[in-house]
Amino acid sequence: MDLRWLLVILMSLFVLAFIWRDISGMGDRPWTKCKESLFSQVITGKCTLRFEADTLAS
Repeated sequence: MDLRWLLVILMSLFVLAFIWRDISGMGDRPWTKCKESLFSQVITGKCTLRFEADTLAS
């Protein structure tokens, strides 16, 4: 199989996954509501919310 076809298939799978996630109404992941990066959240365990209206599921 040509490498180009492999890249096209992978990109198509990513696009379909994003469309499916949007249609099913999954919403944003919990770690995207924090100001810190995911790496610093794992290391320090701290999360400063980006917006006051956001809440984190426990």
